[in-house]
Amino acid sequence: MRPWMDRAVLRGRIHGRLMLVLIAVAVLASVIAIWQFGALRDDHDPDLAGIGDLATTGADDPGTGTESPTPGDAASVSPAVAESPSETASASASASEPAAATEEAVTGPQCTASLTLDNAWDGSVSVTVTIANSGADPVDGWEVLIGIKHLTVTSTFGLAHIEGERYGDILLNAALDPGGSVDTSFQANVQGRYEIPATVPCTPV
Repeated sequence: MRPWMDRAVLRGRIHGRLMLVLIAVAVLASVIAIWQFGALRDDHDPDLAGIGDLATTGADDPGTGTESPTPGDAASVSPAVAESPSETASASASASEPAAATEEAVTGPQCTASLTLDNAWDGSVSVTVTIANSGADPVDGWEVLIGIKHLTVTSTFGLAHIEGERYGDILLNAALDPGGSVDTSFQANVQGRYEIPATVPCTPV
């Protein structure tokens, strides 16, 4: 009777140990499976991995709960939007159009008219008008507008009165090479306080 009971006890111990071994193997297999799943998730979808890390951080800090991503994190997660070549070319063309229009606007003959107060008397003044070719092309003729408040032109030198406030060249001083200039002048009566401007409009003709 005793040997039979010893064998039963021995069998029970063996079975118990086998059960412990099987449980340990099952736990180890579960841990390996979870680790492999996490590695596959990180390789195939980095965005999900980042979300999982944020969820883990929120769970570790029960006082704050789930943390919202900062603007820097959102910028790193959001995909960058690249401009297409057509959009870049269109933007470049749009930027170059105003520059081309400006270049076209300043081509051709150009001139400037500068004023210098020579003398001032009671009731009259004498003013020099310097006409200069400010462009890259020759000027064959020019006109200026002399309309100064409280001044009335009474006589001119080197200027031909056309009409109203318009004055032009006298043929002998019409042609100006690029960079060239010519001095003319006028006298005017004064009817109050006046101010001589630095320049007046000049138009090549």
